[in-house]
Order: sequence, then C-alpha cells, then structure tokens
Amino acid sequence: MSDLKGNVATFPSRATALEQARRLAAAGKPAQVVLIDEYGQIVPIARYRLPDYPSPQLGRDNGGSVFEAAVKSLVIGGFLAAGVAVLGDLVASVDRQLKEETAKSKDSRKRTRRRRAA
Repeated sequence: MSDLKGNVATFPSRATALEQARRLAAAGKPAQVVLIDEYGQIVPIARYRLPDYPSPQLGRDNGGSVFEAAVKSLVIGGFLAAGVAVLGDLVASVDRQLKEETAKSKDSRKRTRRRRAA
C-alpha cells in the first residue's frame, strides 16, 4: 500500500492491506493497494480517494493552439538551419586554417633542410 507522498507499507496478506487502505480512506486520506508479482510488475488492486488528474487540454487558456505550435516549430527549425549553416562555415574555416598551418610547417622544414645542407 502507498500514499501520495510515496510512503510504502507492506502487509502479510491482501486482506489486511485492503482493510488498512479502507481505514485511511475513511479518515479522508488517499491510498492505493498494489501487488508486486513474481516478475516485479506492479498490479493495482484498489485505489481509495486518489485525486483525478486532468488530461492535458489544448486551447487558448494554456497556450496550446495549433498556430502557436506551428510558429514554435518554424522558429526551432530556423535555429537548426542557422546552426547548420554556421557549423558548415566553422568547419570550412578550421579546415582552411589547418591547411595554412600545414603549408607553413612544410616550408619551415624545407628551409631548415636547406640551411643544414649549405
């Protein structure tokens, strides 16, 4: 049996767990009785006074209009496209600098060899 705060209590039998849950429900507290089977699966047995959680509703009140979703997806898509473009420029710049540094390194090695040979 568990309550909304995650407190868990174990009982020797199903009947005693149900009785305790009924007592808690009579006191105005929510309770839930579950069994854990041999595979570790949780099997709900009884729920007393658990709150009803509303399902999410799309509408004007909570900012869930289709138009807003479309605008958000376009903005996010624009950020992604801009990021890919910048990333492409960055890779090209790094590649260009790497080639320049490699060419400088080769030139300095050639000069060093010429000086040693002379």
